Amino acid sequence: MTALHQVVLLTFFTSFACVICTNDEEPWVIIKEMGHIGYQIKSVTKNESELRYVSLIQAPIPTTTENGEDLKLVSTREDGLSAVYEITKVTSKYFQMPVISLTSNTESLEVKLSPYTVFSLTEQTDFAFNDCMLQVEKWDQAESTIYKMTARNCVRFCEYSTTIGKNTASGFQKIRKRVDQRKYVSMYPFMRFKGNDRICSITVNRAALQEDGVEVMSLKFLIEFDGGDWGKTFLYFATYGFNLI
Repeated sequence: MTALHQVVLLTFFTSFACVICTNDEEPWVIIKEMGHIGYQIKSVTKNESELRYVSLIQAPIPTTTENGEDLKLVSTREDGLSAVYEITKVTSKYFQMPVISLTSNTESLEVKLSPYTVFSLTEQTDFAFNDCMLQVEKWDQAESTIYKMTARNCVRFCEYSTTIGKNTASGFQKIRKRVDQRKYVSMYPFMRFKGNDRICSITVNRAALQEDGVEVMSLKFLIEFDGGDWGKTFLYFATYGFNLI
């Protein structure tokens, strides 16, 4: 092998190694490792004559309700991090859809129960929602931060909610229109399916925030979940949120 060949091969392998090194060292920080979300729907029971729905939901400790529902503690898991709560909803109309809204430290859940189930369905203990798994990662770049969410077995659609604005002499002024928020927060650059995974991301433009004196007061990933077989499940729709800021 000539000296020239050796130089060419050395250059090739050095370049190849650097490419691998760059990919492997991509500075993603895991915020939440791949695993089940904090909520599990254990059961829903319906009393047809009283229009009463009783739900057992496992949730992180502490958990509160947003709509004034009473949370009855049923049991606490051995690790002390989550508990099963009983929530009772009574509707005034037959086709009224009961809504349960739960909030924990870093997670939230809104469940819409279906009034359109077949009469023979009075109790359900098996929900596809409970298969939902999630991983959340963060990458701090020079002028922006990217949050990447990988949701498994559960996504109908992924979105986000945020509170953005700036302090003025008259108080905090929110930027309400999504088109105006996109200068600072946007669904970018990942939005794809990979097998049973839905991968999406949010980019926070820190440089633009600093330049315009704008603050992100809150930011959360949202997973929207369709209950599935219409008439055969009590879960009509669910929205899960994971707090980023």
